[in-house]
Amino acid sequence: MAITGGDVERGKEALRHYGCGGCHVIPGVPGATGQVGPSLEGIALRTYLAGRLQNAPENMVRWVQHPQSIEPGNAMPELGVKDGDARDIAAYLYTLR
Repeated sequence: MAITGGDVERGKEALRHYGCGGCHVIPGVPGATGQVGPSLEGIALRTYLAGRLQNAPENMVRWVQHPQSIEPGNAMPELGVKDGDARDIAAYLYTLR
């Protein structure tokens, strides 16, 4: 179990399920070659998420679930990501160094 309380492999699948690769390049996720949002390569090493949240597990989970409540009007949509899926997604994202 990762620091987020999630599962890395389930996170990889959840990224595909929610279509995150349509907007982001996500290393290790087949077909994740989007150019709308930033590449997620190295996201685990970034100091901030979305340019404003300290890069910490709970903040990563919050951002994945509620990007519009954190940064209204940004390009990342609210996708209805469930709690467990958000933890799994964050677990996978923290492997991207």
